[in-house]
Amino acid sequence: MKIPKTDLSLVAKAIESRSADAALPSNLDDVILLQIARDLRLIELSATVDDSIKPPIAGPMYLILHLMSNLATNLKGNPTLQMTEERLRHWLQRYMYYIERELVSRSLKMPCQLDAIDLMTEIRGDLATSC
Repeated sequence: MKIPKTDLSLVAKAIESRSADAALPSNLDDVILLQIARDLRLIELSATVDDSIKPPIAGPMYLILHLMSNLATNLKGNPTLQMTEERLRHWLQRYMYYIERELVSRSLKMPCQLDAIDLMTEIRGDLATSC
């Protein structure tokens, strides 16, 4: 299956000016979901198998930052979201886990709303301890 290159402007258009929920894997359309899954897989391969791979990181990073920044604004005060390389790597891996689960859910036609709740809970927990 040929998956077109991730178009960051289409990803942005799909979630801009929307709540954090817009960036949840379960709310992404099929094309964007596949593109982000492929991008995350290339990121993983570049970090573990072949460091010559130059993975497209903009799309996954944009979605993760959208989730985190929107959830951070709901915290008391005015927290500043800081993203270290280690923290980004962690969230890329976690987001890939939920993207993969969403792909399986869609292929089996068995959605799991708990995944969205779990991902949001993980992010809120991280934000509560770091902001």
